[in-house]
Amino acid sequence: MSRYFKSVNKGSVQLDVFYGWDIDVKEWFIDVKMTGFSGGNLVQWFNSEKNYKDTLNNILV
Repeated sequence: MSRYFKSVNKGSVQLDVFYGWDIDVKEWFIDVKMTGFSGGNLVQWFNSEKNYKDTLNNILV
């Protein structure tokens, strides 16, 4: 699995964003969680690279 990580500050909330291509599932994914919390990840799967990149850009900005 190609997995990348970026820490993003959204106002008063710090997010850890993991994203990339899952070679087993063969889909793009974005996995978001609040920094410092162990649970509550939000995972979105994409079968379109364009939709994946558009959503990722919205999160990372």
